[in-house]
Amino acid sequence: MLIQSLLLIAGGYLLGSVSPTYVIGRWLGGKDLRQYGSGTLSGSMVFEHVGRWAVVPVVLFDVLKGTVPALLALWLDLGVQVAAAAGLAAAIGHNWPIYYRFQGGRGISPSMGGMLVVDWLGVVVTNILGLVSDLVIRNPLLSSGIWLGLMVPWIWLGPHGWPERIYSVAMVIIYSASMLPEWRQMLHLKRKGELDKLQLATEVRVTSRLDRGVAQQRSVADLLSELISKLRRKDSHR
Repeated sequence: MLIQSLLLIAGGYLLGSVSPTYVIGRWLGGKDLRQYGSGTLSGSMVFEHVGRWAVVPVVLFDVLKGTVPALLALWLDLGVQVAAAAGLAAAIGHNWPIYYRFQGGRGISPSMGGMLVVDWLGVVVTNILGLVSDLVIRNPLLSSGIWLGLMVPWIWLGPHGWPERIYSVAMVIIYSASMLPEWRQMLHLKRKGELDKLQLATEVRVTSRLDRGVAQQRSVADLLSELISKLRRKDSHR
Protein backbone atom coordinates (compact mmCIF):
# COMPACT_ATOMS: atom_id res chain seq x y z
CA MET A 1 0.00 0.00 0.00
CA LEU A 2 2.79 2.44 0.90
CA ILE A 3 4.81 1.61 -2.21
CA GLN A 4 1.72 1.98 -4.39
CA SER A 5 0.98 5.36 -2.84
CA LEU A 6 4.54 6.65 -3.32
CA LEU A 7 4.63 5.40 -6.91
CA LEU A 8 1.32 7.08 -7.67
CA ILE A 9 2.44 10.38 -6.16
CA ALA A 10 5.71 10.23 -8.11
CA GLY A 11 3.73 9.34 -11.23
CA GLY A 12 1.51 12.36 -10.61
CA TYR A 13 4.56 14.61 -10.62
CA LEU A 14 5.98 13.05 -13.79
CA LEU A 15 2.62 13.30 -15.56
CA GLY A 16 2.24 16.90 -14.40
CA SER A 17 5.69 17.65 -15.81
CA VAL A 18 4.55 16.75 -19.32
CA SER A 19 3.71 20.04 -21.04
CA PRO A 20 1.35 19.91 -24.04
CA THR A 21 2.18 23.60 -24.53
CA TYR A 22 5.83 22.76 -25.14
CA VAL A 23 5.03 19.72 -27.29
CA ILE A 24 2.52 21.54 -29.52
CA GLY A 25 4.80 24.56 -29.78
CA ARG A 26 7.67 22.35 -30.96
CA TRP A 27 5.77 19.97 -33.22
CA LEU A 28 3.26 22.31 -34.82
CA GLY A 29 4.79 25.73 -34.42
CA GLY A 30 8.48 24.82 -34.57
CA LYS A 31 9.09 27.08 -31.57
CA ASP A 32 10.19 26.85 -27.96
CA LEU A 33 7.38 28.86 -26.39
CA ARG A 34 9.52 29.55 -23.33
CA GLN A 35 11.35 32.08 -25.48
CA TYR A 36 8.26 34.27 -25.83
CA GLY A 37 6.27 36.50 -23.50
CA SER A 38 6.75 35.68 -19.84
CA GLY A 39 8.73 32.52 -20.55
CA THR A 40 5.99 30.35 -19.07
CA LEU A 41 4.48 27.29 -20.72
CA SER A 42 0.94 28.66 -20.76
CA GLY A 43 -2.11 28.29 -22.96
CA SER A 44 -1.94 31.95 -23.98
CA MET A 45 1.44 31.29 -25.61
CA VAL A 46 -0.15 28.54 -27.69
CA PHE A 47 -3.01 30.87 -28.63
CA GLU A 48 -0.65 33.56 -29.89
CA HIS A 49 2.13 31.55 -31.51
CA VAL A 50 0.46 28.34 -32.72
CA GLY A 51 -3.29 28.84 -33.14
CA ARG A 52 -6.57 29.27 -31.31
CA TRP A 53 -7.68 25.70 -31.97
CA ALA A 54 -4.55 24.34 -30.26
CA VAL A 55 -5.58 25.82 -26.89
CA VAL A 56 -8.39 23.26 -26.50
CA PRO A 57 -6.23 20.10 -26.34
CA VAL A 58 -3.67 21.95 -24.19
CA VAL A 59 -6.24 22.93 -21.56
CA LEU A 60 -7.92 19.50 -21.60
CA PHE A 61 -4.61 17.70 -21.11
CA ASP A 62 -3.53 20.08 -18.34
CA VAL A 63 -6.82 19.59 -16.50
CA LEU A 64 -6.59 15.81 -16.84
CA LYS A 65 -3.07 15.90 -15.37
CA GLY A 66 -4.66 16.79 -12.04
CA THR A 67 -7.76 14.63 -12.42
CA VAL A 68 -6.26 11.30 -13.48
CA PRO A 69 -3.82 10.73 -10.57
CA ALA A 70 -6.47 11.67 -8.01
CA LEU A 71 -9.10 9.41 -9.57
CA LEU A 72 -6.60 6.56 -9.90
CA ALA A 73 -5.79 6.81 -6.19
CA LEU A 74 -9.48 6.54 -5.31
CA TRP A 75 -9.98 3.68 -7.79
CA LEU A 76 -7.08 1.78 -6.19
CA ASP A 77 -8.65 2.46 -2.79
CA LEU A 78 -5.54 4.25 -1.54
CA GLY A 79 -7.52 6.87 0.33
CA VAL A 80 -8.38 10.53 0.00
CA GLN A 81 -4.99 11.54 1.42
CA VAL A 82 -3.11 9.84 -1.42
CA ALA A 83 -5.56 11.22 -4.00
CA ALA A 84 -4.95 14.75 -2.71
CA ALA A 85 -1.17 14.21 -2.64
CA ALA A 86 -1.16 12.84 -6.19
CA GLY A 87 -3.17 15.81 -7.47
CA LEU A 88 -0.84 18.15 -5.61
CA ALA A 89 2.19 16.44 -7.15
CA ALA A 90 0.71 16.95 -10.63
CA ALA A 91 0.35 20.68 -10.02
CA ILE A 92 3.93 20.88 -8.74
CA GLY A 93 5.13 19.04 -11.84
CA HIS A 94 3.20 21.44 -14.05
CA ASN A 95 4.80 24.47 -12.40
CA TRP A 96 8.30 23.03 -12.02
CA PRO A 97 8.62 20.27 -14.65
CA ILE A 98 11.67 18.06 -14.51
CA TYR A 99 11.64 17.69 -18.31
CA TYR A 100 11.96 21.42 -19.06
CA ARG A 101 14.53 22.61 -16.54
CA PHE A 102 11.80 23.31 -13.98
CA GLN A 103 10.36 26.10 -16.13
CA GLY A 104 6.62 25.53 -16.41
CA GLY A 105 3.26 27.19 -15.94
CA ARG A 106 1.20 28.49 -13.04
CA GLY A 107 -0.81 25.39 -12.17
CA ILE A 108 -4.32 26.72 -12.69
CA SER A 109 -5.52 23.94 -15.04
CA PRO A 110 -4.13 20.92 -13.12
CA SER A 111 -5.35 22.50 -9.89
CA MET A 112 -8.79 22.72 -11.43
CA GLY A 113 -8.50 19.10 -12.51
CA GLY A 114 -7.71 17.94 -9.01
CA MET A 115 -10.44 20.10 -7.54
CA LEU A 116 -12.97 18.49 -9.90
CA VAL A 117 -12.38 15.22 -8.05
CA VAL A 118 -12.68 16.90 -4.64
CA ASP A 119 -15.77 19.01 -5.38
CA TRP A 120 -16.83 19.56 -9.00
CA LEU A 121 -19.72 21.85 -8.01
CA GLY A 122 -17.30 24.06 -6.08
CA VAL A 123 -15.14 24.43 -9.19
CA VAL A 124 -18.14 25.57 -11.25
CA VAL A 125 -19.44 28.02 -8.62
CA THR A 126 -16.07 29.54 -7.72
CA ASN A 127 -15.11 29.92 -11.39
CA ILE A 128 -18.29 31.89 -12.03
CA LEU A 129 -17.68 34.02 -8.94
CA GLY A 130 -14.06 34.49 -10.01
CA LEU A 131 -15.07 35.76 -13.45
CA VAL A 132 -17.58 38.18 -11.92
CA SER A 133 -15.01 39.40 -9.38
CA ASP A 134 -12.45 39.89 -12.14
CA LEU A 135 -14.86 42.16 -14.01
CA VAL A 136 -15.52 44.18 -10.84
CA ILE A 137 -11.98 44.42 -9.47
CA ARG A 138 -10.26 45.06 -12.81
CA ASN A 139 -6.90 44.80 -11.08
CA PRO A 140 -4.44 42.20 -12.46
CA LEU A 141 -2.55 42.15 -9.17
CA LEU A 142 -5.60 40.87 -7.31
CA SER A 143 -7.69 39.05 -9.89
CA SER A 144 -5.27 36.34 -11.05
CA GLY A 145 -6.21 32.93 -9.74
CA ILE A 146 -9.08 34.38 -7.71
CA TRP A 147 -11.25 31.29 -8.21
CA LEU A 148 -8.53 29.17 -6.61
CA GLY A 149 -8.60 31.38 -3.53
CA LEU A 150 -12.39 31.11 -3.36
CA MET A 151 -12.10 27.32 -3.28
CA VAL A 152 -10.52 27.50 0.18
CA PRO A 153 -13.57 28.85 2.06
CA TRP A 154 -15.84 26.71 -0.14
CA ILE A 155 -14.00 23.54 0.89
CA TRP A 156 -13.53 24.53 4.53
CA LEU A 157 -17.19 25.45 5.01
CA GLY A 158 -18.42 22.38 3.15
CA PRO A 159 -18.76 18.73 4.21
CA HIS A 160 -15.10 17.89 3.62
CA GLY A 161 -12.37 16.33 5.72
CA TRP A 162 -8.88 17.55 6.55
CA PRO A 163 -7.19 16.05 3.45
CA GLU A 164 -9.43 18.10 1.16
CA ARG A 165 -9.01 21.23 3.28
CA ILE A 166 -5.23 20.95 3.33
CA TYR A 167 -5.28 20.25 -0.40
CA SER A 168 -7.20 23.46 -1.15
CA VAL A 169 -4.76 25.57 0.86
CA ALA A 170 -1.73 23.81 -0.65
CA MET A 171 -2.96 24.57 -4.17
CA VAL A 172 -3.13 28.28 -3.37
CA ILE A 173 0.39 28.15 -1.89
CA ILE A 174 1.75 26.41 -5.01
CA TYR A 175 0.14 28.95 -7.31
CA SER A 176 1.35 31.86 -5.18
CA ALA A 177 4.90 30.49 -5.11
CA SER A 178 4.95 30.23 -8.90
CA MET A 179 3.67 33.80 -9.23
CA LEU A 180 6.09 35.40 -6.75
CA PRO A 181 8.51 36.73 -9.41
CA GLU A 182 5.66 38.41 -11.31
CA TRP A 183 4.04 39.81 -8.18
CA ARG A 184 7.34 41.24 -6.96
CA GLN A 185 7.83 42.93 -10.32
CA MET A 186 4.27 44.24 -10.29
CA LEU A 187 4.75 45.76 -6.83
CA HIS A 188 7.92 47.37 -8.12
CA LEU A 189 6.01 48.79 -11.09
CA LYS A 190 3.26 49.99 -8.79
CA ARG A 191 5.78 51.96 -6.73
CA LYS A 192 7.08 53.51 -9.97
CA GLY A 193 3.56 54.35 -11.10
CA GLU A 194 3.71 52.00 -14.09
CA LEU A 195 1.03 49.55 -12.94
CA ASP A 196 -1.76 51.72 -14.36
CA LYS A 197 -0.21 51.22 -17.80
CA LEU A 198 -0.48 47.47 -17.36
CA GLN A 199 -4.14 47.66 -16.43
CA LEU A 200 -4.85 50.04 -19.32
CA ALA A 201 -3.05 47.70 -21.70
CA THR A 202 -5.22 44.84 -20.44
CA GLU A 203 -8.43 46.80 -20.99
CA VAL A 204 -7.39 47.94 -24.47
CA ARG A 205 -6.33 44.41 -25.47
CA VAL A 206 -9.58 42.81 -24.28
CA THR A 207 -11.72 45.56 -25.84
CA SER A 208 -10.03 45.20 -29.22
CA ARG A 209 -10.52 41.45 -29.12
CA LEU A 210 -14.19 41.81 -28.20
CA ASP A 211 -14.71 44.28 -31.04
CA ARG A 212 -13.68 41.52 -33.42
CA GLY A 213 -15.88 38.99 -31.64
CA VAL A 214 -12.95 37.08 -30.15
CA ALA A 215 -12.13 37.28 -26.45
CA GLN A 216 -8.68 36.23 -25.31
CA GLN A 217 -7.76 35.55 -21.70
CA ARG A 218 -4.15 36.37 -20.85
CA SER A 219 -2.30 35.63 -17.67
CA VAL A 220 -0.85 38.32 -15.44
CA ALA A 221 2.61 36.94 -16.17
CA ASP A 222 2.14 37.38 -19.93
CA LEU A 223 0.81 40.92 -19.61
CA LEU A 224 3.55 41.86 -17.19
CA SER A 225 6.26 40.52 -19.48
CA GLU A 226 4.79 42.46 -22.39
CA LEU A 227 4.75 45.70 -20.38
CA ILE A 228 8.32 45.24 -19.13
CA SER A 229 9.54 44.59 -22.69
CA LYS A 230 7.88 47.79 -23.91
CA LEU A 231 9.35 49.82 -21.07
CA ARG A 232 12.83 48.45 -21.74
CA ARG A 233 12.59 49.27 -25.45
CA LYS A 234 11.40 52.75 -24.56
CA ASP A 235 14.35 53.25 -22.20
CA SER A 236 16.82 52.00 -24.81
CA HIS A 237 15.70 54.68 -27.26
CA ARG A 238 16.24 57.51 -24.81
